Amino acid sequence: MTDQSQSTIRRRTALQAGVAGFGSLVLGVPGATKSVRAASESYRFLWVNSWLTDGIEGVLGAPSNIAAKPQYQERAVELGHRLGAEGYDIVGLCEVFNDEQETVETEYAAAAGTGTAIPGPEPDGGEKGAGLLDLVSGVSVTDQARLEYDAEPDGNLTYVDAHVGKGAHYVELDVGVGNIDLFTTHLVTGSLLPWASGGDEDIPELRRQQLDELSAFVAAQTSPENVTVVAGDFNIAPDGEAAGALDDFATTAGVADAWLEHGTGSGGTNDDAISNGCAFDPTTAPPAYCPQDDAGERIDYVFIEEPTAEHEFEARVDGIDRRVFWRELAPPEQFYADDEGNVPNYLTDHVGLELSLSVTSI
Repeated sequence: MTDQSQSTIRRRTALQAGVAGFGSLVLGVPGATKSVRAASESYRFLWVNSWLTDGIEGVLGAPSNIAAKPQYQERAVELGHRLGAEGYDIVGLCEVFNDEQETVETEYAAAAGTGTAIPGPEPDGGEKGAGLLDLVSGVSVTDQARLEYDAEPDGNLTYVDAHVGKGAHYVELDVGVGNIDLFTTHLVTGSLLPWASGGDEDIPELRRQQLDELSAFVAAQTSPENVTVVAGDFNIAPDGEAAGALDDFATTAGVADAWLEHGTGSGGTNDDAISNGCAFDPTTAPPAYCPQDDAGERIDYVFIEEPTAEHEFEARVDGIDRRVFWRELAPPEQFYADDEGNVPNYLTDHVGLELSLSVTSI
């Protein structure tokens, strides 16, 4: 269900959908053939903050590598390849911008043998885009829409997010037995630029306002027969100042926190969860899954809609795991491979949430 005033579809994405493993589907064309429906299918979904920020934009109208993350270009190549090679069917990413979006898409499709990428809100008025990117392989994208949040710290240019068009991204995915309404988002961080010592924005309040906007967006785009999935870096800990607003969002949208329902432990996802708690066995990695521990803060979430009588299929969570992408440049306990902090030992600074999902016709 798309509000055409908000939805845009890139020609490159539409062309790839027709030739890269999506059958005869052409986005936006009435009567396009949908994928053949199977009785039951299993999918691997991953959400992760990719940590590929390439700098800021908007200062005197020119791009800059100020606040760029270390080795973002090299890591974009590695991450895209890793996601495709390890067989993820559906991936939601944030903090991937500009040329790195195409790099991740190219590497993912090459490694998977098929696939495409669907970007979220794009650059507008000197700001960077939202940095949202969905990757899919062997799944048909039948609809999409984008939302840029009105609530943002644009009145104070000392915040990194004053130069980023934070928002949400919607794609409808045909998974054979029915459709999934997938939403991905990244709420305001409140991070300051390197030269700034303080700001005056109420960041928790901005997050509450963005959740209100997200709630309205979800309500406008979802279809009752589809199953809704919402994933994102919400920058809200379970006991954080805006935690109540996050709970209200989940209740209004009719979605449940997949980690609380199916995970084990506190489920930290920020960088502290990697450097202080993800003591996986290096002899079995990569891939690397974090054991149960209490390190870090849980600020990334995957929500899935509770079953309803109107759903045309059943979506069952078979498991949810915390996933890190170790580069094998140094022992796992080192976040950086060098003393200067220029060479990350991990592809991202967040723990990813990997969801094993079975969909079955009713």
